[in-house]
Amino acid sequence: MPKPIKKHVKKRNVAEREVISLYEKFVDYYLENKKTVYIGAALAVLFIAIVTGLFFYNKKLTKQASTLQYEGYKLYHQTDGKKVNEDAFKKALEKFQEAYDKKSSPISLLYIANTQFALGQNKAALKTLEQFTKKYSGNKDLLPLAYYKIAAIQMKEGRKEEALKTLDTLYNLKTTPFLKDVALHDSANILEGMGRKEEALKKYEQLAKEYPQSPYSQLAITEVTKEAEKNMKDNDKKDHKSNKDKKKSAKEKKP
Repeated sequence: MPKPIKKHVKKRNVAEREVISLYEKFVDYYLENKKTVYIGAALAVLFIAIVTGLFFYNKKLTKQASTLQYEGYKLYHQTDGKKVNEDAFKKALEKFQEAYDKKSSPISLLYIANTQFALGQNKAALKTLEQFTKKYSGNKDLLPLAYYKIAAIQMKEGRKEEALKTLDTLYNLKTTPFLKDVALHDSANILEGMGRKEEALKKYEQLAKEYPQSPYSQLAITEVTKEAEKNMKDNDKKDHKSNKDKKKSAKEKKP
């Protein structure tokens, strides 16, 4: 009598059993929580739609802002010979502000401040620049320009001590190496104009030592050398006078 043929049942490995088990759990959860699954899926679709919409909207705003910024840039640099075109600056300011409202960017805000300064709106320019230093404190490329412009406005208004403090802030910025040599040069220039020659010389010495490749380095070396030569001549004069006085005193003492 023939032996019955045994069917070989293929044993599933551990990984297959885990996948099937996970699938079964998912099906059970779906059957028991159809409403929740539908809501979750709907929310996921809605989220994707919102993100996609925001992406294209943001792209559109960026393009519009770039166009306005470029229009403002052209107007800002439009001049009538050597005469400043005030109307062009006013229109440029409007374009930069529209661009910034559409899509805030550090370059637009800096141009707003520069245009306000060009129009003589110093108070408004300072306010804009202060906003810039707070909002874009990590922008290593443009932050030095903002501080330098603040110092320029303070100097124009005769507030030299404040300008010196601002230039010190610019020099001490840790996030960027830009304009530090200019800060030292301008500080020395201001101090010299205030009659604080010693302090000015220290700034020139610092500039020559720390920034030998700076275009202001040679000027700094010239100033330091000139002062050293002047001091040497003054000392020679003092020594000569002292020796002359000693000789005169010795002659008077002779019987």
